[in-house]
Amino acid sequence: MTKVADQWLRDILILLAQNRTVTRAEILEVTGYNPASVSHALRYLTRAGVILKVGKLESKAGRRQEILQINAEAGFLAAIDLEGAKIRFALTNLVGDVRYRWEEEVRIRESLDGKRVVHGLQRVFANLSPEQRGRVLAIGVCHPGYPDRDGCVTAVNLGWHDFPIREQLVRAYALPVFLEGAHHTYVQAERWLGTARHVRNCVYVIVGQGVGAGCFVDDHLLEGATGIGSEFGHVVSDPESPDQCACGRRGCLEAIASAPNMVRQFVEATTRGGSKVLRDVDLAFVLDAARHNDPTALKVVDRAARSLGIALSQLVQILGPELIVLGGDIVSGQDLFLPRIRTVLAGFVTPKLGDAVRITVSSLGLDIGLKGAAAMAFRRSILDSKFLRERICGPIAAVQRAHRGKSRRSTADSSSKSA
Repeated sequence: MTKVADQWLRDILILLAQNRTVTRAEILEVTGYNPASVSHALRYLTRAGVILKVGKLESKAGRRQEILQINAEAGFLAAIDLEGAKIRFALTNLVGDVRYRWEEEVRIRESLDGKRVVHGLQRVFANLSPEQRGRVLAIGVCHPGYPDRDGCVTAVNLGWHDFPIREQLVRAYALPVFLEGAHHTYVQAERWLGTARHVRNCVYVIVGQGVGAGCFVDDHLLEGATGIGSEFGHVVSDPESPDQCACGRRGCLEAIASAPNMVRQFVEATTRGGSKVLRDVDLAFVLDAARHNDPTALKVVDRAARSLGIALSQLVQILGPELIVLGGDIVSGQDLFLPRIRTVLAGFVTPKLGDAVRITVSSLGLDIGLKGAAAMAFRRSILDSKFLRERICGPIAAVQRAHRGKSRRSTADSSSKSA
């Protein structure tokens, strides 16, 4: 029997998860493998039930090419997104379709209790049948701040310092848990599934509880010496600003343009002098007020957009991206922010670089962190050879064998009764 290399399986699975359907010719072109290797790998994956043949295409050579598709329901990924103004939980299939979702409000500037993360995911799992629960492969966590090698997260916006979130989730669910900083998760999700596919130089900017950026430069993820990339939210965009950042400095982009700080500025300006008492104000409230020409809300939006435009101009001047994607809580205010940011950016970058860059909002919306965390967990989990063979390719094949056996027994019983 021909040995099928793990890397062949990985590359084909990732290609199918990203593109949903491909032909054998496309697999050969993208992977560079020889036809025999691809044939052996496809045969293995098809027999396991992970790949399905869903049709045929006419080719110029006259020979019809099979259309191959990943069996999206062969496994599920659990995903957690801790970056935004809400914490979000989801279950996705292998191509990132969200099957179940749960979200909870978080209080601004309050530490997040780790038990809420564990219990929030339990609300998603409660929707699963025992058979579905057995096909959950791994948990992906998208978070602000940065993790260490032991899976402990330090995130100022969550009130966490070396918080053992991986250990808590592993203990609760007995599944592999993979962590990644939000700026990396988001930009890779956009590259894998969204607007930035096939774009070699792009920047993804998250505006949520904090502000972060993930960058691809010449088709490579920018990680830096620390592996966490840039700390875009702590670029000083206004040196004269009185706004103090959670990091202790003044004038950081995050202190002016993050969702909680836009809300803070609006509340402080509105209640100054004790004229009003505001409760339960969130970013949606501020944005709606700006759309109704509230002068205080418009001032907050103008200031945040200017700070974002100035900070982005520095990235454009240094990296020369062709695409900037804005995401996070700012997506709901794209009508207000996009034109303002474009105007500011045009005034701070050289014309050649300014003309080359396009600014848009994420095509993946508020689910980007969930989709990115799930995709990240899938890609990392299949690096383990045993996991790849036994968990990815094993359960669905076993289910199919049981189903075939049940069908044969049912047919035999019917025949016996007929006789």
